[in-house]
Amino acid sequence: MTEKRTFIWPTSIIIIALLLGIVALPGSAKQWAPSFLRSPSFHFGLDLAGGTQLDFRISERELNEQMDNIATEIKKLSDQHADPNRISFLQLQLSTIKQQKQNLVESIRTVLERRINAMGVSETIITPSYIGNEKHLLVECPGVVDVQECIKTVGKTINLEFKEEFLDPTEEFEQEVRDRVTASYARITQSGDTLQVVGQDLSSEIGLLYQESTSLFKDQIPNGLEILWTSSPGRITRIEGSIKSPRQTEEGGYEEQDVPGIFLAKVLSPRTQTGRIINEAPKAFAMLSKEEGVSTNTHKDRTLTEDVPLRIISTLREMQPGGLKVAEVNDYSARIIFLRTPLQRGNEQMSASHILVAYEGAVSASDDITRTKEEALTLSKELLERVRNGEDFVSIAQEFSDGPSGENGGSLGTFGRRDMVPAFETAAFALAIGEVSDPVETQFGYHIIKSDKALSKDPDVASYDELIVEGEGAFDRAEQLLAQLENGDVRSQEDQIHLSFIFFSLIPSGWKDTPLDGKHFRSATVTLDPNTNIPVVQINFDEEGGRMFQELTKNNINKRIAIFVGGQLISAPVVQSEIIGGTAIITGSNNIEEARNLAIDLNTGAIPAPIYLSGQRTVEATLGATALRTSLEAALLGALILMVYMVIMYRLLGLIADIVLSIYAFLFFTFLKMPLFLFSSQYIVLTLAGMAGIILSVGMAVDANVLIFERIKEELRKGKLLKTAVRTGFERAWPSIRDGNVSTLITCVILFAIGTSIVRGFAITLATGLILSMFTAIVITRWILKCIAETSLANNTWLFGVKQSSSNE
Repeated sequence: MTEKRTFIWPTSIIIIALLLGIVALPGSAKQWAPSFLRSPSFHFGLDLAGGTQLDFRISERELNEQMDNIATEIKKLSDQHADPNRISFLQLQLSTIKQQKQNLVESIRTVLERRINAMGVSETIITPSYIGNEKHLLVECPGVVDVQECIKTVGKTINLEFKEEFLDPTEEFEQEVRDRVTASYARITQSGDTLQVVGQDLSSEIGLLYQESTSLFKDQIPNGLEILWTSSPGRITRIEGSIKSPRQTEEGGYEEQDVPGIFLAKVLSPRTQTGRIINEAPKAFAMLSKEEGVSTNTHKDRTLTEDVPLRIISTLREMQPGGLKVAEVNDYSARIIFLRTPLQRGNEQMSASHILVAYEGAVSASDDITRTKEEALTLSKELLERVRNGEDFVSIAQEFSDGPSGENGGSLGTFGRRDMVPAFETAAFALAIGEVSDPVETQFGYHIIKSDKALSKDPDVASYDELIVEGEGAFDRAEQLLAQLENGDVRSQEDQIHLSFIFFSLIPSGWKDTPLDGKHFRSATVTLDPNTNIPVVQINFDEEGGRMFQELTKNNINKRIAIFVGGQLISAPVVQSEIIGGTAIITGSNNIEEARNLAIDLNTGAIPAPIYLSGQRTVEATLGATALRTSLEAALLGALILMVYMVIMYRLLGLIADIVLSIYAFLFFTFLKMPLFLFSSQYIVLTLAGMAGIILSVGMAVDANVLIFERIKEELRKGKLLKTAVRTGFERAWPSIRDGNVSTLITCVILFAIGTSIVRGFAITLATGLILSMFTAIVITRWILKCIAETSLANNTWLFGVKQSSSNE
């Protein structure tokens, strides 16, 4: 039994050492190991791995408005001595919103953390920050390179909304818009909010456009804001005007429409002159025509006859509208052509006559025609034979043709392609002049066609601009000018104004809010439509939301209900019938991945208040790698100097301290890869501050050894045996080691509890190092010294930094 126990601890230690050794290996060297040993890895912070830091401002406007409205309602009901139960319900609702506001920062932090984890960035650091009355969250996404994707994923407002159709610009709607403008203007001029804050708060609302900063040339300024061209920066101006917005036509195309509305705008900075790229070819041609040997000309509906050079005609026929191309006219002249509209191809024309033999039931056949279709074909063949035998075509047509052209000898005059039915056109345009066709069947009957006049064609018609380049080397020079146009190198120096504005549309956007929104959302799942097999997202509401959705569908049968997610229209299905059960279907996903992403967005949680990006900072991965390398170099250099110092001062004891320090470093290295408390989902995230904690803990790792060794040396100087000196040295050094390390651990706990993310990283790494150093000093160092005490080395006190003594215990 004793022998079995003798092997238990060595065996356990060897197994644990092997497991820790595998964990410490780099990932590429342990592909053969089980997944739980392969997965541990280092987790670096923003300053060591590179990445993005985002500053989000939290808007409390909506919560404040809800509390103000409820408080006003409570006061009104109290003054009217209304039902106490109703007042109590409102007071409870007000208390709930106040509680939500108190926990707002933590609620949003939790949602953001879930979103970032969904991106595969589990080492993120989210730190609250307060700037005046504003609440901010600083979000660090280590290793995330695609900044825009990070902003899009983290900062999007996942707010589920259901809206009803609303198209009529009523007086009530206009008054609501004007009241909203007045309230927003008061926030800026009286409450101290900035145009940026108000614009961000309102930016997700339908029928509103917020431009945080835009630079415009004079001809780009929206209608109504022209007065700002001469205004001073900083002043908020309320102006009525309009903006241009694309609108879909009945034919499926798009056209611009003027949308009337109200602006809240200000000039950000004085006008500056800048180079403006001329994207419109006619304007660019006008600028380039100032050069020597260059001129410009505009042609509208120009008929491409013989006076137009053939090379220009052939170039125009190869072009698409809006295109630019060089045409060489001769050695001393070239053109850069800009085609404004599609080329109107000239129509082919011919003159022909025909004899129509109709039958009963044919289109346009008179009532007195009683011959059958077979009889009509037989007659047409007989008439064709007579024509080909030399009889007069005109006479036969006047006698036998059933069409109105028979009186004129069958003449149809001149006609173009697409003027006749396809079968007739194909046969007619294939005839040579004077040639007669076989009977051709159409819906009118059988035709015998004779070509009267040779085929001709109208000239093409084009609307285009040309930049004319003349002189020696004209073609090469035209190519150079074309390259300037295509590269955006044609510029004009013009004044530019820098504006910020909020535009409130006085025309309904087509939708109005309903009480049903994300507050009643329960879950979202991806399913397949049983009829189309297309992926859809099925959303479930709570009990109250189910009743509201049923009422909403009941009131909008044969009308559309729009589903918005994060302010974007996802789908707008037509309600066929009242829907009972509290389940809605979101269609419009192109594939299963898109539907799954939408479901994830909904399930990761709606942010309880809007957040807006106030700033961002990007740390390049190369800078992070440099910081990591220099930190490691500092740690290794410090450890090396410390190890040399320990050997010089304590000889064999110093060598033992170095061995223990190496074991300590190995254990620390391994624990940095593993989850905190081993079974949690949190990891130690290494930052520059954390690396400072590691470097400091390296020095403190030998502090306990120094205290122990000095005590051992004191006992050896008294002539005691090494075994006794070790036991006594540890007993006398322990109170100092305990008190020093516990006081430092208490400091680490305080730093972690009240510090920011950077200070927390320092506290975690320092505390981890202290705990490991106590373990290695008390357990491993003591075990090694006990083993040495059993050898002959114990008799040579010089190895332990003590002169040989003649006295023994």
